[in-house]
Order: sequence, then C-alpha cells, then structure tokens
Amino acid sequence: MQSAHQHTSAPGPHRTARVTIRDVAEAAGVAPSTVSRAFARPGRVSAETTAHIREVAERLGYRAGTITAQTATANDEPNGLLAIVVADLRNPVYADYTRSAQHQCLRNGYGLMVIDSEETDKLEKAALQSASRHIDGIILASSRLSDAGIRKLAEIKPLVAINRSIQGIQSVIADPTTGMEQAITRLAQLGHESLSYLAGPESSWQDGVRWRTLTAICGRHGVRVRRIGASEPTFHGGFLCGEAFVQNPTSAVLAYNDIMAIGFTASLQARRIAVPGDVSVVGIDDIQLGALVTPTLSTVHLARYRAGETAVEEVLAAVRHTNDPRNRRPIMFDSHFVERDSIGIAR
Repeated sequence: MQSAHQHTSAPGPHRTARVTIRDVAEAAGVAPSTVSRAFARPGRVSAETTAHIREVAERLGYRAGTITAQTATANDEPNGLLAIVVADLRNPVYADYTRSAQHQCLRNGYGLMVIDSEETDKLEKAALQSASRHIDGIILASSRLSDAGIRKLAEIKPLVAINRSIQGIQSVIADPTTGMEQAITRLAQLGHESLSYLAGPESSWQDGVRWRTLTAICGRHGVRVRRIGASEPTFHGGFLCGEAFVQNPTSAVLAYNDIMAIGFTASLQARRIAVPGDVSVVGIDDIQLGALVTPTLSTVHLARYRAGETAVEEVLAAVRHTNDPRNRRPIMFDSHFVERDSIGIAR
C-alpha cells in the first residue's frame, strides 16, 4: 500500500514541502488519528469536524487519496479494546503497568490486549500492525521503537507513551529524579566517593535520562561515576556485570532497574564480596521482590500504578475526542528513595 505521506504539487515548476497528516492535525487542532478517520471513515467523526479538517487539508495542499479504510477500524463502531505494549513481561515492572492499565480499562468498559515486544523493535512493530484493526488505541510502555516509528503509529491510532517523551505525542512518565537525588545524597552521607552505573538497553529512552541525571547528581556531590554496559536489563544481565565491576570496583552501585541490581548482588555474593559490607547496591523500580531478597534491596520507588492508570485515561480521552490534542505536555509522577539493607558505610 502506498504511503499516506505524499509530496503535493504547487503552481509552477516547483514543489512544496511535504505535508503530512501531522501537519493537518496540528493546524486543525485535532489528533492525527482523527484526520485519518475523517477521510477513511467519516461516519466516525462529526460532520463539523470533518468539514473543518477537509478545509484545513485543502488549504495546506494535503492529498488524502491514498488513505483507505485499512487505516481505520473495520467498522464504524469502536472495538472496545486497547493495546498495551511492554518490553518484557518477565519483568515485574511491566506486569504492574499491565495490571494497572487493565483495571482502568475495566472501569471504563474496555478490554486490554497485551503485547510483549521482548525488547525488540521489530517484534513490537509487527505485533502492532497485526493488531491495529482490532484496537481503538495504543499504550507503549518503554517502547523500543524510534521516535519516527511512534509518530507514524500515532497517525493511525490514539497513542500514549509511558516513560518516553516524544514531541507531539502524549506521554506519562514515572520520573526517577527525586528518588535518585535522595539515594546519592544518602550514599554520600555514608562516605561513598565512587559509584558504578549498570546501564540499561541502548534503545531505552529512560536509560539515557537516568544516566544524565545520575552524572549531574554525582557531580554535585563530588562522587565519581562510571558506566558499565549490560547485555540485557535482566537478572542474567546484572549478574554478568559483576565480571566488569571487579576489574575496576567502586564502593557503590546503582542499577538501571531492580532486577539487574538483584542479579548483580548475586554475582558479588558468588565471588564472596559482601553487600553492603564491601559494596552498597541500589536499584530503581521498587518491585516486591526487592523486599524479599537478602539483603533487602534499597531502591528508587516509581509510581507505576498511577502511570498505568493515567495512560489509559489519556488514550480513552483521545478515542472519545474529549481531550485537547494541542496540549500534550508530559504528565510526570515523582519518585522517592526507599532505604533497605543493601547499603552501608563505605569501606
């Protein structure tokens, strides 16, 4: 099928810049998915809105001839189903996002389709293409797609991103900044002057945010920080970080997530390195398992349930056209540090 993004002809020998669905949506003050439906399924959009969109599209020189009913749902009625895409269902963090989203969907008379992308953008893209005709909106939880790929999806279906900030896309973010500041402050009070960061996936927007935030905080506290790359953001990935760590150890470690922190702690224990006697370890997420392992894991608590519920509310507002698409500021939820047994005085 041809792309809906076409070059449009202007009078004379020259051609204008490409006009996209996003351009029309921004000028008309509606969501890109509404523009798509106005041309492909006008029965799903009010006559007034459709007329307004067509007037704006004509003024901008947008051609909608290649938009077909395949870009909308197979009928003129909502499907009553949303989709949430998570990076790895084995991680309790994504189970929490899914559960909170499902509860909010049920409160609104909606069902929820769950897609596990297994940390790969190709699987994420393929699964959403297969599901697109059956769903009314999409929630991306820590998507591994590119910004351009997410914007393309948003042209077809109402979409909200969790823990990912993208220009023009509504996002809901569990912000770790406050909790990380509290964690590093506490480590500095305990005498720690060096810290290693166990990094997350390179395709993770949150990993970039956490690394930049961490380096800024450590700079203010006079704590030296270095980055250790991981094979994957899992228990196994954290365990493997132990080998690189012992080559150049620091007195404290902050991991991209709790699962990695727990795997890393197991790796140290296997080498008879004591936590927190020799090394203090901190995670991010505050999953239930962190309070059950030995030593119990100090961590940054993120408001996952509130973020999941809010993502559903925002998607449904877009589906029902009750939101203002011109007001897409990220919705932020604060964090806090939870101190447990895995940190102690620096040796």
